[in-house]
Amino acid sequence: MSITGVSKNSKSHSGFDIYSTVVNGRPELAQVSDPLHQNILRYLSEKNMSSSEISEATGKAQSTLSVHLDTLVSRGLIKSQPDANDSRRKIFSVSSSKVAYSTEASKEGIDVFHGMVDEVVECEPGDYYKTFLRTLLVECEAYGMHIGPALEKIGEVMAVRMASDMPRGKLEDVISLVQDFYERNDMGEVCIYTFLPLTIIIRDTESYPFKISSVAQFSHGLFKKILSETMGRDYMITKSETFGADNNYYKFIIELRE
Repeated sequence: MSITGVSKNSKSHSGFDIYSTVVNGRPELAQVSDPLHQNILRYLSEKNMSSSEISEATGKAQSTLSVHLDTLVSRGLIKSQPDANDSRRKIFSVSSSKVAYSTEASKEGIDVFHGMVDEVVECEPGDYYKTFLRTLLVECEAYGMHIGPALEKIGEVMAVRMASDMPRGKLEDVISLVQDFYERNDMGEVCIYTFLPLTIIIRDTESYPFKISSVAQFSHGLFKKILSETMGRDYMITKSETFGADNNYYKFIIELRE
């Protein structure tokens, strides 16, 4: 797997996104640091759009967008196909998966990570992999790499498999089965805070020295996908937060996509 970069334009932008894609049959990681490209990918992740719709969303003229769209297509980040209702028009969609993005590194977080390494070395038998994973998540965010999108994708893939054995159209039964899954695997306690809107609170069995927002995204991916699969409608996470003295409570709202 190689790493390619989408060039950054003259506008300042401190961060970058990492996408997994395939170019000429070869898997690649593409770094996207151009703010316009980031916005285009963000809009297309929500829905497929024509160039005129992308123009309206970004505030850029279609003539300006043409080169940028071609670049994203050539990088394997997006693709286009003729509009079924108008062959003169193209519809663009995402053909890649966001797996990570950069954040500000934290000296405090790095110091905490080095202290946690001792925990990994001295942990009880049977706890190694769980302690190692917790340390890895702290390390990534401490050094400025947020892998939440990758964890969310893992949750989505697991949800598809789990949904095949679950009842269709019964929200309470589906959530009850997910609650059992979390408890059975010592992942935490799942609580329904409200049904309208559907609000979930998860108490992780692990504690964290500071807020590791990427951890919750596994649950985001699992819940929204498992509900979409079993309820036959498209769900999305509209709001989320991490709280608690041990930074191990995750609260998020799930709603139907408009």
